[in-house]
Amino acid sequence: MNLLNALPTYGPMYVPVTDNEEPFYSEGVAVRFYKTDGTDWVANFQPGWTDLKEIIEFENSKNLLVVACGTCYLMNPYDTKPIEVFGVGYSKIFKASKDRLVLQDQTDLTIIEGDSKHWHTERISWDGFKEIKVDNNIITGLSYDPMYDAAEWVDFTYDLETRTLTGGSYHRYDNKKPWWKIW
Repeated sequence: MNLLNALPTYGPMYVPVTDNEEPFYSEGVAVRFYKTDGTDWVANFQPGWTDLKEIIEFENSKNLLVVACGTCYLMNPYDTKPIEVFGVGYSKIFKASKDRLVLQDQTDLTIIEGDSKHWHTERISWDGFKEIKVDNNIITGLSYDPMYDAAEWVDFTYDLETRTLTGGSYHRYDNKKPWWKIW
């Protein structure tokens, strides 16, 4: 399979691939898939909200992950319907240990395991990340906190093994007494 710069101008009609199986006729992210019998087919994936385009092959699965402008399509390369569709705003991909991938969205992270299974972290940020680093199974970075005109970046650490979040801006105000309660 390979990413195409545009939909082919000749040959068989492309197959629109969306999250809800509705027809999609605008040009999205075009990918050519090759079958074992020597034939091929072209998929036109409905795009998400970012510029991230990537095809990821898994070592322990025949499935592929197509990231179409931030939307992820888990695909069997011999089937025209996605196994699963998730996300719309993924902007970066990081490698972690144990063949894991970490996808960065605006408010949380998604972890793709080596066998193509995935899971999402809890919400970490109100709106955005920066300086994300992945070292083995520990993710560190800064998450944005827009509250009280502070507009500050708050440290966070996420452990992939224990699925434990430390810090981050989103849960920063949990269990705080509201300002209007004085007793």
